[in-house]
Amino acid sequence: MNDWLEDDKWQKEQRDVLLAPFFYGQHARDGRYVFMDKGRLATVLQKRFAVDTVMQCKSGASVCIEEKIVRWKGKVYDAICLETHSCTKEGHESDGWMVYGEADYLLYCMQQADGSLHAYLIDFPKLKEWFWPRVDSFAVFGPLKTLNATKGRVVPLADIHAGDVPISKHIICAPKVEAA
Repeated sequence: MNDWLEDDKWQKEQRDVLLAPFFYGQHARDGRYVFMDKGRLATVLQKRFAVDTVMQCKSGASVCIEEKIVRWKGKVYDAICLETHSCTKEGHESDGWMVYGEADYLLYCMQQADGSLHAYLIDFPKLKEWFWPRVDSFAVFGPLKTLNATKGRVVPLADIHAGDVPISKHIICAPKVEAA
């Protein structure tokens, strides 16, 4: 069984060290973004709407972003995992973020061997609109060996591109540490 707390800590470190300065710092207006980590409303935004970050764009518009930051040592990423069932445990079944999510964008980040992130910013409503009519054409993952036994679909990035879903790739390099 995976260690959710350890993975969550790692994801937040990646978000704070890489996404905050090198993605949000470049794309947010005057550095205006808020991570939905703690607080009653933050929990509601995360659990009901799949919103991890709210960012004010350079245009002035505020957008809600669902973040996924994944690592899989030795894996070459060519697909993303879209969660259709958050919990599959009998008596506790619940929908995944592909069902209930209302974010404007999905920011799906994949750690590379050199520590950098390949980040795909995907129009989330368009992704959902494109995904659901063809859900059965994608391979199933799960249920995972996690507390909730999460389940979903593995969707090739090439299919998303071919489906005319707005998607942009950003390469976020790990900061260089200088020797003392």
